[in-house]
Amino acid sequence: MFFLLRIGFWLTVVFLLLPAVVGGPSSNGTTAVTDSKVSAMDALSAATSAVADASGFCARQPNACAIGAGLIEVIGERAEAGARFALSYLSEQIIEEKRKAAARAAGTPAGDTLNAHDLSPGWQGPRQPAASLPLTPPAVTGASPAEAPAEPAAGAVPRPPRRPA
Repeated sequence: MFFLLRIGFWLTVVFLLLPAVVGGPSSNGTTAVTDSKVSAMDALSAATSAVADASGFCARQPNACAIGAGLIEVIGERAEAGARFALSYLSEQIIEEKRKAAARAAGTPAGDTLNAHDLSPGWQGPRQPAASLPLTPPAVTGASPAEAPAEPAAGAVPRPPRRPA
């Protein structure tokens, strides 16, 4: 869509700047003659009077001129902030590319060779729902802990048996 708008703008500019075709059809159906209704001096006079009128606008409407100046200042600040952001981003990208090129040229492996896939956690099996886990610890029988080790809780890390002292 933006492409069509750009094409339309540039075609309009080209058609406005093209000289009138001599002998081509005019707006009333007859062929155009070489003398036009508006001379170049009249057009220049109209343009200078329009510029003079625009320069006197602030004298006639000081409130509108002050609001316009404030708006231009805000737009300028935003454009400056955007340009600074773009410049810093581009300079960071250029520095990073230079660092990578220097590391490749030196032939030494870079220290940060891990990618996002390497840093992701390993696969783990599906977890049991909390409803299937026992809510109370298993009943303790009369046996001593050395003879019958207690059942490890679900999800706990198993430990090796204790050695006799």
